[in-house]
Amino acid sequence: MANRIEQVIGDIEEYIDGCKMAAFSNTKIIVDRPQIEEYLDELRQYTPEEVKKYQRMLNNRDKIISDAKQKAQDIEERAQNYADKLVSENNITKMAYDKATEILNDANAQAKQIVEQANNDATTIRTGAFSYTNEMLRNVLSIISGSVDDAQEKYRALISSLSEHQAIVSNNLRELNGQSPVPADSFNPEKEEPEPFFEPTFEDE
Repeated sequence: MANRIEQVIGDIEEYIDGCKMAAFSNTKIIVDRPQIEEYLDELRQYTPEEVKKYQRMLNNRDKIISDAKQKAQDIEERAQNYADKLVSENNITKMAYDKATEILNDANAQAKQIVEQANNDATTIRTGAFSYTNEMLRNVLSIISGSVDDAQEKYRALISSLSEHQAIVSNNLRELNGQSPVPADSFNPEKEEPEPFFEPTFEDE
């Protein structure tokens, strides 16, 4: 699953590299909307399952630690039972006491090592899952933002073209009725840049 998502992102990057630059721009490109939507649909198909997979990995963290603690507890109980047996059979002799103490110390050390290893493994899984998912979603957002910029550029070009035709038709009508034509600028829409659809922000970890 992860490999397929990486392949789709790679296909998108390769497609973008092959796109033509927009007129009068060094940063904007002309994209085929159906092609981009096809890539995005494929990402939508695979991304939820990928996120669920890493969520399941994160949920396993508690189980890993719980199993490790249970294993450590079993070792301690067996050691304690063995120590009690030695003490009982040797009538609390010094040898039995020393042997029981040694077994308990070894059991405690082994249990501690198991729990520490389980914690380290769980932390590694969580860090890797978060980093991969975070990077993947950043790439998807970057692609969507580029598509939004392209849509806004086409919108501005359409409005400009319609305004020019509006000026021509209006002046023709005025001339037909014996009126003076008006400057073409009076038909232009507001010259302020339109508000972006959204402004994504990132907070680095």
